[in-house]
Amino acid sequence: AVDSGPIFDTEPEQKVQNDYHYDVFAIKCQHPEQSEFVHETYLIEQDAHNVIIESVDMNSDSKQIDQNDEDADLAKERELLASLIKKLKCEIDESKNHNKFLETSNKVLIDKLKSEIKDFKNKNNSLELSNNQFKEANNKLSEENYFLYADFKKSQAELKRRDSIEYASEMELE
Repeated sequence: AVDSGPIFDTEPEQKVQNDYHYDVFAIKCQHPEQSEFVHETYLIEQDAHNVIIESVDMNSDSKQIDQNDEDADLAKERELLASLIKKLKCEIDESKNHNKFLETSNKVLIDKLKSEIKDFKNKNNSLELSNNQFKEANNKLSEENYFLYADFKKSQAELKRRDSIEYASEMELE
């Protein structure tokens, strides 16, 4: 499956069979132009009585050879077309197999990606929950810190008041 691309990507055009001036890409047979061969010749003869006799010389051997050449050319064209069709079918089958492989790979990757996204969402939710818990704990600590600081200030004021002379004289009077 490593070399699963179409053959025309790897084989240069020069390797394509190109016999008898056959243009594979135009699907036409190109023959050099010739004047049309005349198979029948008419001889005109005159006999002793001035009667014209026409005789037909039928060259059947030449017709048969030409027909055999045309049949051979057609047979080679058929073979070439059959070979090209076979190669195209192989390429199509390889392409279908490669596409199935790619579809399967894509499905696996999509499933893996969905799983990763689900894990990410779960971790994100867990982190958000932890963050909210830390915020609540921080708010409680801030509130407690505020009250402790207020108590500290009250205690500090009370100590300052007790250190004063007035406080000492009040205590002595009692």
